[in-house]
Amino acid sequence: MIHHDIMSSVARERVRDLRAEAAAGRRAGIVRRARAFWEERATVLAARPARRRVSAGGPRSAAQGRCVPSRGTVQAR
Repeated sequence: MIHHDIMSSVARERVRDLRAEAAAGRRAGIVRRARAFWEERATVLAARPARRRVSAGGPRSAAQGRCVPSRGTVQAR
């Protein structure tokens, strides 16, 4: 029975080591894919021209920003 206990313990240790190695490999794969994704995203965003945040009607005046239309009239907020 002692031989069986020793071999069972060795097998458990081996399985634990193999599982830990497999988990580390999966994590490394995820990290590699994430790095590749963000590297590609950075190059795509760098190649795009910068977007302007001006509306089609042109820049708004300060008064337009402070007032809201309500029932056909413009009222201050």
